[in-house]
Amino acid sequence: MIWLIFLLVILVTGSPDINTPPHDPPSSDLPITDLTFVRKWAAIGDSYTAGIGAGDVWSDKKEDTKCSRYDKSYVALLKHVLGPQVTNFTYTACSGARTSDIYTQAQDLDKLHDLIVLTGGGNDLCLSDIITTCIFLPFNSEEKCQKVIELAQENIKFILGYNVRRILEVAVSKVNAFGIIVWALYGQFFNTETDDCEKNQDWAFPGLAPFDALPLTRERREKLNQLVTDTNKVIKKTIEDYVMDKGKYFPRVHIRTADWNDFMKDGLKGQYCVPGSTGKYPDPMQPNLHFFKPDTTYERHTELKAKRDNITDTSFSSSADTNDTLSSFYDSILYRSPNPAAAALYELNPTGVTLPPGCPGDDKGIGFGLPDRWGKYFHPNELGHKTIASFVLDGIYAARADFLGKRNPICSRGFEEFRCWQNDGRRDYASADLLNKNYKTYCKEVKPPKNTANWKDERWFHQLTPETHSFSIQLSDGATHFDQGHCMESFERIINSCDGNDPKNPMNWKFGGRWTRGSYTYEVNIANSFKRPWPPTREVGGFCDSSYKFWYQRYDMRGRGWATWDAGQDTLKPAIISCVGHGLTGWDFQYLDQPDSDGNEWVVKFNTPILTGPRCFDNNRVQFNAGGFTRGCHGVLRRDP
Repeated sequence: MIWLIFLLVILVTGSPDINTPPHDPPSSDLPITDLTFVRKWAAIGDSYTAGIGAGDVWSDKKEDTKCSRYDKSYVALLKHVLGPQVTNFTYTACSGARTSDIYTQAQDLDKLHDLIVLTGGGNDLCLSDIITTCIFLPFNSEEKCQKVIELAQENIKFILGYNVRRILEVAVSKVNAFGIIVWALYGQFFNTETDDCEKNQDWAFPGLAPFDALPLTRERREKLNQLVTDTNKVIKKTIEDYVMDKGKYFPRVHIRTADWNDFMKDGLKGQYCVPGSTGKYPDPMQPNLHFFKPDTTYERHTELKAKRDNITDTSFSSSADTNDTLSSFYDSILYRSPNPAAAALYELNPTGVTLPPGCPGDDKGIGFGLPDRWGKYFHPNELGHKTIASFVLDGIYAARADFLGKRNPICSRGFEEFRCWQNDGRRDYASADLLNKNYKTYCKEVKPPKNTANWKDERWFHQLTPETHSFSIQLSDGATHFDQGHCMESFERIINSCDGNDPKNPMNWKFGGRWTRGSYTYEVNIANSFKRPWPPTREVGGFCDSSYKFWYQRYDMRGRGWATWDAGQDTLKPAIISCVGHGLTGWDFQYLDQPDSDGNEWVVKFNTPILTGPRCFDNNRVQFNAGGFTRGCHGVLRRDP
């Protein structure tokens, strides 16, 4: 966290004043925190760049008001940091802009910029329709909400990446020989740890329909968070691919992403619906909330419903608190329509910007007089913009460090990075229960070397099985101390924060990941010694066949998703012995180099006393006790030749 505090201090105090020519090659004598190389820069993008609602409107110019640009946006904070040496600054970010609009903003820039910052892509998700249909005015069916979420996923898949690349092509042509482009990403809106938000808060605007709205369930919050995750993932991947494809630009031009989500989410608990939050705004129980929101307490909604019922009282509109967003909502053109619920669902698009292809609102009337104090919801507040500005600033410093061939001291202590290997396309996976058991063993048994800095420790578990995995710790920056609690906390998060809530992964297989926490890097790596089924097994299964020879019965059993780590020694074999007694002989267990045609990962052959099948195997008794299933034992009682 030290690096964030340092950056926030800079946001307040400004940067050092060291004069350097604007387009000369960077001098290695300069510190990477020198920002006087920025003489000409621009901020393009959507409402996140514009900063809707954060502070006051940027100016009284028509364009600033129309685009909802505000003076406490992360752009405004960066402008203060960059200092008086800037001779040319362009601010064309506009609330509601989608990637096609941002492409136009980039095209309209002059050439030879030292820096371009932007956020964009969220409006390609039909965002206003999602918020309308699923959260604020959710008076349609569950199917309607699901449909607009599916539309958003389609737009992420088929529109977003292509348009991001088009923006990059233009933006690169607008920077000078050592220019920097920083693309700030989005933050997940919702905490999903508990059901408190669904049970104790009301997110729908009250009184707009004669029937109940959809509750903001944990499942719906997870789906909305996934949209943010997928959007960020596409933007990152597109930038990475562009850098690889267009190597001629690099290191001449550096493109960075500013990913502030994990710090906001896990470090500061800045999401909506954090356990213990009250629903008020500001919330005394959640001082680090990073987004604007209305008061979602049931008490406030009851009060406003009462006001709605007495709307004929003309004193209401004149005495309404102009700082109360929901009260102002009741005095809006939307509310005073004959059928407010129908009008809202038909026309909600407060920014007045054309929606992406395929959005439900594309052919609807637009605009009904709602101010920015309503439209700012689901956007970063002033604290959110401080965090974004810090991460953008770190991206600038990181690029300068590369240019100058230096290490970035801002990140050398306190830097945090969290990565899940599944996002990198890795296909090795292991059991969540197994990993959760073994990380505790590992952390308890680590023996750090005495008086040694920057040491590394690694330990492998269940080698020569499909579940082979390792835990490792790497220290840096002169660190020597080992903390068992820190170790357990780190591995628990890597294991259980990655790869969850995926309907295509009902067995909760884990792919591992890495968490860098300042001077400590923790990694969980899965390296299956035998190839596993792909896609991952969705349920335990297998096959069993049997035959007999005079005095014993012979079994041939296969399995997937169970007995994958112990060669059956601690699971299957004890289950057999407990049923058949000590008559188990001829045990031969092997893992398969490749899964068979049914996805089975192992085969075992063994003998038992005759006629054990009906009571032990045909009814799945043994298989169940070993944590598996084979649909009985399919072989008939036949004699081998």
